[in-house]
Parts: sequence; structure tokens; C-alpha cells
Amino acid sequence: MKDDVVFPYVSIVVPVFNESKDLGECLRALLCQEYPKDRYEVIVVDNGSTDNSVGIAKKFTDKVFIKEGVKVGGVRNFGVMQAKGEILAFIDGDCVATDKWLSKAVEVLANEKVGGVGGGCLLRDRPSWVERGWKLNSVKETRRVKALAGGSFIMKRALFDQLGGFNEVINAGEDTKLSVDIADQGFELWFLAECYVVHLGYPTTLRGFFQREFWHASSYLKSNYGFKDKMFLTVILFLFSMASLLVYFFTDFPLALWGSVFVIICPLAFFINQIKSQSLKGVPIESLFFSFVLSFVYYFGRAGGFVNSIFRGR
Repeated sequence: MKDDVVFPYVSIVVPVFNESKDLGECLRALLCQEYPKDRYEVIVVDNGSTDNSVGIAKKFTDKVFIKEGVKVGGVRNFGVMQAKGEILAFIDGDCVATDKWLSKAVEVLANEKVGGVGGGCLLRDRPSWVERGWKLNSVKETRRVKALAGGSFIMKRALFDQLGGFNEVINAGEDTKLSVDIADQGFELWFLAECYVVHLGYPTTLRGFFQREFWHASSYLKSNYGFKDKMFLTVILFLFSMASLLVYFFTDFPLALWGSVFVIICPLAFFINQIKSQSLKGVPIESLFFSFVLSFVYYFGRAGGFVNSIFRGR
């Protein structure tokens, strides 16, 4: 068989915005893939960085483009416009892939039932307490999932074009939106152990974590998917519960106090789900405490971002 059959051409698209600290490590890993060097390309699209991201990118690839004034979905789509591959692989500029990231993804995508593959994010060496609380372990496993993350998202070009690519209006969640679109077509989505990436860009401080979740929720009005997005619904419930708590403080109305219980229940349920969804083997007790604290910060950040989107009409 010819190489173009065994090894379909792959275009790797890397959206970048002020990633100078981690971009070199990301691109170096992409150039060390166990995949024929003449069967893939690396495309970097800068969203208007004010650091040396563009200069660093040019040391690794001659396919560096600048696309300012658009959301991350627009940056990814612009990269696809420059791509010639029949397979599209998306990775963030602060993520580091394994050497089998491409080869395993292409192998699994050969199954016609599979619409997209990728992997979760792993912690770097010596993470901060915030990182340890958010990502309790670094277990890599192959399993079917409901959504892929933009930090490691690989799919066929034909399906990408058919679905219209990433949503360019929303600030965040464009990866979830495309995942939902793929699943709605009847295709499977998979996390592959070989496609997990080390995420170097997790927030390292409580303030940074809050700001990240605030930003992620800033497009909820445009990106929620009704009952398909359970997290969006729990954020709404959390907000109503916060309002009930304020009513109780100012009126002593007893029913308002009962309505405020979800201020505790929502973060607690989120914390329990975090534990259930991640293996706790080898996880220290203090990391569980960190995770519990972050569950509350998560909801305050998401709720704040959603309220902000209402007032700003986003």
C-alpha cells in the first residue's frame, strides 16, 4: 500500500496567544512524532500575542500565521484554511503531546464509527496546589467520552468541513460544541491513552483559577446546549440559590433559607463527581482538600462569568 493510504496527511493546528513560556516545548514534541515527517505539517496561528510567541514559532515551522480580533474558534478555523491534510489535529500552545499522539489517533480514526479522538490533560512535574486540586491524578486511559477538549482534538477534515468547523462566536466551549455536533451525527468520541497531553498552562494561583472559570462562562448565553449542558444548569441553580441566600439575609424569610442550600449542594456535588471521575490511587489527602476548595471557587467564577455575559449581552 502507498504511504498516502497507510499514513494520511495530517495538519496540526496550534492556536497561540502569549504562549512564549511553553510554546517551544509544545512544538518540539510535535516535531518528534512517530509519524513520517513528510506526512504531516505544523501550523501555528497567533491571535495577536504581545510576547515573543511568533518568533519562537518560526524557529520550529515556516507555517506561522497571525489572525487577530477573533475568538479561539476563529483562530482554529483560520488554521484549517491554511491546512492541506485530510486529518486535522488540534493542540494548544501550552500542551505537550506524546510521540505516539498522531500515529495512534490516525489508527483509531480509520474506524468509520469514530468521529474524533483525543485525550485529557495531565499535570506537569512539581505542580502548584491549585493544579493538584484541579487535576487529582495523571492516569491515562482509553475510553469512550461525550466530548473532546481543544487541547487534544483529532478528526477527519471531511467531517470538520461538513459540520462547519468550530463555533467562532463564543469565548470558550467551542470544543464541546463541535463534540456535540459530531456525536449528533452518530459518531463515537474517544480518549486514547496515547493522546493525553501534559498541560503546562493550568492556573497556578487561586486568582488565576477564578479568572479562568469566569472567562469560560463568559459566553454561556451563546454556547449553552439546553439540557445537554448539565453544568450550565447547575450554574443557574447556584445563582438562584445565591439570590435566595441574599433574600434570607435581608428578610429572614425561612423558605429563602431552604432555597439557598444549593450554594453548598452544587459545589459539593461537583467535588464528588470530580472524585468519581478520577482515580484516587496515590492521591494525597491534602489534594482532596484543595479540590474541595476549588469546587466552590469554580462555581463562583462560573456564576460571575455568566452574570457578566448577561449584562454585556455575550
